[in-house]
Amino acid sequence: MAKKKKADTRHLMHGVCPLNAVPVRFKPDESFPFLSQLLFGETCHILEKKNKHWFKVFSEQSQVTGWIQAMQIQLIEEKQFIEYNNNFGIALEVCSPVMSDEISMPVVLGSSLPNFDGISCQLGQTSFVYNGQAVKTGELEWNPELFIKLAKRYLHSPEMSGGRTPFGIDSPALVQQLYAFFHLTLPRFSSDQFPLGEIVDFVELAQPGDIAFFHDQDDRIHHCGLVIGPKKILHSFGQVRIDKLDHHGIFHTGLLKYTHKLRVIKRMAVTQMP
Repeated sequence: MAKKKKADTRHLMHGVCPLNAVPVRFKPDESFPFLSQLLFGETCHILEKKNKHWFKVFSEQSQVTGWIQAMQIQLIEEKQFIEYNNNFGIALEVCSPVMSDEISMPVVLGSSLPNFDGISCQLGQTSFVYNGQAVKTGELEWNPELFIKLAKRYLHSPEMSGGRTPFGIDSPALVQQLYAFFHLTLPRFSSDQFPLGEIVDFVELAQPGDIAFFHDQDDRIHHCGLVIGPKKILHSFGQVRIDKLDHHGIFHTGLLKYTHKLRVIKRMAVTQMP
């Protein structure tokens, strides 16, 4: 009996996430914690393959390099990779399904909808209908009120290191996700976000969208959050919550004490209204 010919995947150096959220791990081992997640429709560069079960990938959306299980990614050619990255929608619902004739799968806030035409998107040979609110990439112009509205959709999401969804998210991912709605790509981790932007001299001058950074006793940046109003900050600490912000840091309104020491507030160019 003739041996079955193996598929030639040497030219397939890219992938797209076909599931609602896939962990990206520090090492190719399920016992290791994950650094981040790929959301539905997000693409990645495949850098390395290990023992048929793992791919090392780089995601431009989440700006992270790590390992994903091979069975949780769909390989695509460069042509599709370019198409998906040049023409996609962004899901604005906390959770809403994409549906085909055979599949109904929930996708979360911030997910990508490849080849989105306002109603449907396409992943490989499958066409999905998305009935939730969504916009095509690049369509949202900076608007403080809209920013606050989108930010509050993450309220009460549990804090989860490496998470990027309303069902588990960390503070730098929260910052990264909300800026992505307004087509600005920020690094994945707060220590890498910290050097960007212009310094806001006083808390009283902070505006919605400004990023507040906090440091530990060793002067290392270890937390961040988003200003959403006068002396108000949205951040992920136990859960995504709104607390008070002053020149000392974050005053936790539930614990009635300061939990984070303020280092600096930064303003990104995209938030500077003409």
